[in-house]
Amino acid sequence: MIMSGSTKKPSGESLSGTAWYAVHTNSRHERKVAKDLARQAYETYLPEYRTWSRRTDRRKEIAKPLFPGYLFVRTEMSAARRLAILQTSSVVRIVGIKNSPQPVRDHEIESIKILLQSSVDSEPHAAISSGQLVQVMEGPLRGVIGVVDHTKKQKIIVNVELLGRAVEASLETDAVVPYLD
Repeated sequence: MIMSGSTKKPSGESLSGTAWYAVHTNSRHERKVAKDLARQAYETYLPEYRTWSRRTDRRKEIAKPLFPGYLFVRTEMSAARRLAILQTSSVVRIVGIKNSPQPVRDHEIESIKILLQSSVDSEPHAAISSGQLVQVMEGPLRGVIGVVDHTKKQKIIVNVELLGRAVEASLETDAVVPYLD
């Protein structure tokens, strides 16, 4: 899997007083919003990773957003700029507390960029912790629901209650997702 990220920055814009903000978009509209905001002279960053599509008739390498439904915009967040961003087609909101947009720390954006530029294979994963109910999505245990006992480096131990007895299985962390009833 290859990682990439696209940053579109207008020329001649000063970065003093600016900050990164997360913008929530309509589902699968991240690229459209990034282009629209870039046309309005905003610096945008849409981190993407490359993966293989899961189509039944063929396999194709595709780019997918690292954070589906979100992209980042660097701007000085004045009332006029906030309104212009919110009025952009397919923008849902600017992430923040109540009606106050909260900036994303520069080092977090830089860390994402470094990760994407490295040769490390990475893709988004839900955070999984001990005691959490999860469902196995891959392999011979696909469909099994259990409780996370503990996690190790790249493995997760899941307990499955069966006839009043626990069965323990060691699984790869990417084989399970949080179970949503």
